[in-house]
Amino acid sequence: MRPSSLQRLAGTLAVLLLLAAAAGAAPVPAPRERGYPLIQTYEPSLPEASTESFDVTRDPRGVLYFANFAGVLVYDGAWWQRIEAGKGRTAYRVASDLNGRVAVGGIDEIGYLSPDGHGTLRYVSLLGLLPPGQRELGQVLGLQATAQGFVFMTGRWLLVWDGTRIVTAATFPGDRPFAESFAVGREICVWTREGISRLRGTRLEPVPGGEVFRNRRVDQILPAEGGMLVSVRGEGLFLLRDGKVTPFAPEASRWTAAKRLVSGARLADGRWALGSVLGGLLLLRPDGTVDQVIDSAAGLPDDFVGGMVTDREGALWLALNNGLARLEIASPLSVLDRRTGLQGQPYTVARHGGALWVGSAAGLFTTAGDDSPDKDGGPPVRLRPVAGVPPGAWSLLSVDGDLLLGSAFGVFQVHGTAARLVPGTEKASTTYVLWRSAADPDRVWMGQENGLAAIRRTDGGWRYEGKVEGFSSEVRSLAEGRDGTVWCGTAHDGLVGFQVPPGPSPGPGLKTLSRRALGSGGINIAPAAGRLLVVQENRILRLDETRGALVQEPDLAVPGVDFYAATEDAGGNLWLDSHPTTVFLRHGTAWEAQPRTLPAVPGRSVETALTEPDGVVWLASDKGLIRYEGSLQAGSASLPPPHLARLTASDALLFGGAPGAVPPTPELPPYVRHLRIEFAPVSYRAGLRFQTRLAPLDAHWSEPTTEPFAELTRLPPGEYAFHARTLGPNGETGPETGWTFHVRQPWYETWWAITLWVAAALLAVWGYAWLRGRALRQRAARLEARVSEQTVALRSTVEELRRAHADLAAANARLEELSLRDELTGIANRRRLQQALAEEWSHTRQSIAFLLLDLDFFKRLNDTQGHLAGDLCLQSVAGFVAEAVRPYGGLAARYGGEELAVLLPGLGLDRALQVAERLRAGIEALAIPNSGAPLGHLTASVGAAAMLPAVGATPDGLIEAADLALYQAKAEGRNRVCAGREELAS
Repeated sequence: MRPSSLQRLAGTLAVLLLLAAAAGAAPVPAPRERGYPLIQTYEPSLPEASTESFDVTRDPRGVLYFANFAGVLVYDGAWWQRIEAGKGRTAYRVASDLNGRVAVGGIDEIGYLSPDGHGTLRYVSLLGLLPPGQRELGQVLGLQATAQGFVFMTGRWLLVWDGTRIVTAATFPGDRPFAESFAVGREICVWTREGISRLRGTRLEPVPGGEVFRNRRVDQILPAEGGMLVSVRGEGLFLLRDGKVTPFAPEASRWTAAKRLVSGARLADGRWALGSVLGGLLLLRPDGTVDQVIDSAAGLPDDFVGGMVTDREGALWLALNNGLARLEIASPLSVLDRRTGLQGQPYTVARHGGALWVGSAAGLFTTAGDDSPDKDGGPPVRLRPVAGVPPGAWSLLSVDGDLLLGSAFGVFQVHGTAARLVPGTEKASTTYVLWRSAADPDRVWMGQENGLAAIRRTDGGWRYEGKVEGFSSEVRSLAEGRDGTVWCGTAHDGLVGFQVPPGPSPGPGLKTLSRRALGSGGINIAPAAGRLLVVQENRILRLDETRGALVQEPDLAVPGVDFYAATEDAGGNLWLDSHPTTVFLRHGTAWEAQPRTLPAVPGRSVETALTEPDGVVWLASDKGLIRYEGSLQAGSASLPPPHLARLTASDALLFGGAPGAVPPTPELPPYVRHLRIEFAPVSYRAGLRFQTRLAPLDAHWSEPTTEPFAELTRLPPGEYAFHARTLGPNGETGPETGWTFHVRQPWYETWWAITLWVAAALLAVWGYAWLRGRALRQRAARLEARVSEQTVALRSTVEELRRAHADLAAANARLEELSLRDELTGIANRRRLQQALAEEWSHTRQSIAFLLLDLDFFKRLNDTQGHLAGDLCLQSVAGFVAEAVRPYGGLAARYGGEELAVLLPGLGLDRALQVAERLRAGIEALAIPNSGAPLGHLTASVGAAAMLPAVGATPDGLIEAADLALYQAKAEGRNRVCAGREELAS
């Protein structure tokens, strides 16, 4: 059963007891146990991608290219892209040169990737450079980069492309066994039935000693110091140096002969990585000893390793017959879990007799007796169970030649790989922590579920001394002060200290000389840097033994991190059991103010930590036992500038993100509706975040986010520069990437358009007045002529004229009303809104508020549910908004598309924000389905602004302020209200 969060404290502080005990004993050289590397599997987010990959390469920028059954898969750390390799689509081989050019080999296809006019990578075939009779190439078996181009190996030809033309360097029979080509350092080596040759220009010349491999099938050739490492099928590994061939690495040779190599690489640390058809991956040390075998039993998705390449962090990427994997072979972290024999979640770790001991929920496990591990594919280190230990091994303590184990069923003394119970402790409750007394070395304190007890070493072994009387708190940590006080960190009752006389207890139970209590709640205590540190409520305090008080430790402020315990390593660094794991680095007499995080540590909880004199740190987590061996002082690899992966404006592609291509500087339409900028880190380490900035609108960088894209809406006309940068897990800042663009001014806002509008309006007014005057004059003349003829007829005509005027006025009023109403929603349109705003602006001296609403992801609703659903959605939202603002005397209007506006005369910014929030919440409460939105229903972003009109001012500033506030709400994640400024119009 998994312990509670409070129970986790016991396991963490148990390690500190081990450190104190080890300080008084002669150190035992620790073997270099190392677990499996961290393995991360990948599934491309492309529905067309296949699970079957054959090869992988990396360009100089760090972008990865996988030869896949469905084509070339491109991955930049955030985004996937698929490129079909000609008519056959399938890519079998990929390679990259130092200039970033990527070549591709398929079936009856050879070519390379190149950006098109939009900066999108496309496949360019080279078949046209071959004679017609040579274009049926079959499957490309090998592909390597040269200084000028690439070498393509097929079953019949060795083709050399120098960037302009293709030369056939060699012709082969075309039957099995096929010739093979290999990149050996900067050389291209070729095995044929005649032996091994090297490519010089466009011809092959024999390698001295290569004739030894005549008619012996060579599966792989890799660089070695002063020569080559050659793998012969069914035989094993050989070193070819100075024309001499010698067998190499007998154990690895047996493995390669059985598993059949198909890929390989020389790593930066000198090891070889050997990929096989049947056995996964073998890591071979430079001296020929097997480092590790990593196969499907060790966590790989598949045992067929078709290709491999290292990324900029030193991790190894594998193209597998079924899946993709990244192995952090250069990471200081490795894992010991079920694959190494460890069962159950580990709670405590100890070093005893040179072996590693791990207490877990399933019992006790050790490396003792593992003198002859299974080297043929076995785990890097093997843990075996210890007989006689019940489940729930909570604490371990190495006392000189004895190993003590605290469990839920008593304290056990471990001998070899068996354990026996210390008499009397079977009646005690669970022992969470064991601590050897410095004042009385024959006594070991037991922090228990219901108090503090002790056992004592005698000539006949260990015996139970009993409990401290009158104390029943749950003890999770122990430490001893300079005056001999035993301090107990409890789960609920703060820090409690006891002074107990040294020597055997005269009677049952332990008598105390004094008792002190400090603080309250859950507390953990740990020795570090010659002082006693206390962890309480995510704070690190120091126990001032002179004053008997807890004081703040100024060097150890940990903002925003949840943790329960701290452990000091051999370098004085302080490890916290947070997620991710946090470390304070020691410098001189103090710790660094800014702690470092280790986001690559797997799992979400660390139960305990063991630090060893050689600098190795063991972390017992929910993912197994994590081993860290590295320099915390050493900085990580520098971050590259982000890669612009894709640029779109209103779904129109601006730039496809081809690596090395320069994005254009476009001129975008006025108030562009939706600009999306996708970028990628071109780094594959954990814990990366991004910051963006849009000049001139943003004065500062945005808050860090894990989302590798930015979306911009309704940008005002002007020149803009977008910047993005990557942040490391510890605040490291990488170089920024920039992109500039221009948003045009609307034609109707240009000076000539405004002049034409004014002239047309004046001409229309003059024409209407002239025509109206002429009609009235003609009618008056006719009436005057008829007056003299007939008075009765005149009265009748006058009455008809009155009725005509009344009908005309009513029609004009109706026409005016219809011209001010939106046809779809029935609410006011933009013309009515502007008319009302101008009226309010001209006669009021109170603040006027203006709200601008935009429906989030409305286009996706139209795309997925149809325009009829979109119209019904607009009608529902418009009706709701119109009714909601009516009590405030507000006017709701359709501003355009999915945008609505609200005019609120007499309201200040505070009241306007309240109204805006009611509208936002009400729209969300309508629960209008929108499958394209992240929440699954319709939401709205609202920008609010308020101004006090001034004489001679126009309301344009009020509208612009609300528009900028709406832009801010969209940029901050949508479905929110943002405020513009409240000020006097100038």
